[in-house]
Amino acid sequence: MTGTGIRSGGAPAKDVVPGSIGAAAEAVLGARDEPGRLRRLFEHSHVPLLMVDGERRYVEANRPARLAFRLSLEELRSYGIDDLTPPHLMRVLRDAWARLLDKGCVAGRYQVAGVDGSRMDIVYYALAHVLPGLHLIAFAPANWPEHELDTIDDDRLDGGVSLTPRELEVLARAADGLGGPGLAQELVLSPTTVNSHFKNIYEKLQVSNRAAAVGKAMRLGLIQ
Repeated sequence: MTGTGIRSGGAPAKDVVPGSIGAAAEAVLGARDEPGRLRRLFEHSHVPLLMVDGERRYVEANRPARLAFRLSLEELRSYGIDDLTPPHLMRVLRDAWARLLDKGCVAGRYQVAGVDGSRMDIVYYALAHVLPGLHLIAFAPANWPEHELDTIDDDRLDGGVSLTPRELEVLARAADGLGGPGLAQELVLSPTTVNSHFKNIYEKLQVSNRAAAVGKAMRLGLIQ
């Protein structure tokens, strides 16, 4: 993806691209070490999101992106950015792609060529190497209103998280500052059992450490 309104140096073109588009891309980038959370953010974002490989081929697309292109994921995977670029923009594409790989971020305006010959003016925000060998593109039709692009707080997607009473007790004690040995002593549990509880908690909350588990549980209202 590329654009005629790109700002040099990889800085987001804030006067061109709505902030919600950049925020959606940055949220996915921030979850690169948490596969489950990354997948939720990608799939549930209101902003059309695409993953492309090093050859500029489409690899993944969330539902808003598939609707924008009017193509299924299987159909979209048979194309690359080059295939859906108007001929007069091919040089711009190559230049912007080089800047993306060099600077890590490009943003601006662009025009997509539909497979049916149609044209779609878009604004976009692209980030390089969000995952190994994959680059992320957040975009939207240029005339979409900003409020339609609000991103989803992934914590709201976890409303169905269910921790056992003992798991909640372990988390509550951890929130009070107790470490593993203190938790085991206070709750009359073995250290192995405490570790087992935390392992289950991490899996349910889709986090990787104790501080993140406590923080997320507080945000979800599971503990005070």
